[in-house]
Amino acid sequence: MKMLPTNLTLLRIILFCLIPAGAFLLYKSIMLVRKSFSGNVLLELPFIQKNATFEITESGVYSIWQKGQYFRKLPVDRFKPVIYNEATKEKLSLFPSIFRPNSNDGKTVKIELFRFSAAPGKYSIDLVEGSSITKLESLLASVFPAKKADIDKYYILISESQPFYYILIGIPLIVIAGLLMIGGLVFGILADQIFM
Repeated sequence: MKMLPTNLTLLRIILFCLIPAGAFLLYKSIMLVRKSFSGNVLLELPFIQKNATFEITESGVYSIWQKGQYFRKLPVDRFKPVIYNEATKEKLSLFPSIFRPNSNDGKTVKIELFRFSAAPGKYSIDLVEGSSITKLESLLASVFPAKKADIDKYYILISESQPFYYILIGIPLIVIAGLLMIGGLVFGILADQIFM
């Protein structure tokens, strides 16, 4: 059944409307993914310092990040963070980060190492001997052809952690947004050949 020209024009309008709808969804999806990396930083500890204290004002989940030079071997296999509650001297349980979320600006890179839950209070962090990565990650890092990072430009950060599902939801939405924009453009231009 052939489509009438007026119906074809209406269909083209609807298809071309998918482009701004996809652009809006893309913007919102990118903001959602970026939000997962935007928690307030509670502490920025130079690696050469090895220990520091910080305060948590609200109960929640927090994360430990490493920050260093981009395309350099970071010394993540040379230390393991330990966090204590200053009042009780209780050691907090640290859980390795899943998928190692990271961000970079071309010069520095931030990679999430651990997450932990904490109540309000004062805490201390010590960087002790050990490794913050698995044996497989250590093996992959050893074959990576890069210079060692400058230790003076290497930091450990503690920040508020955002829910991991922000990334799990945001990435598929970015793909859907791209398909809406491309599909709207292609099908809008070729509507007369496809639907006539």
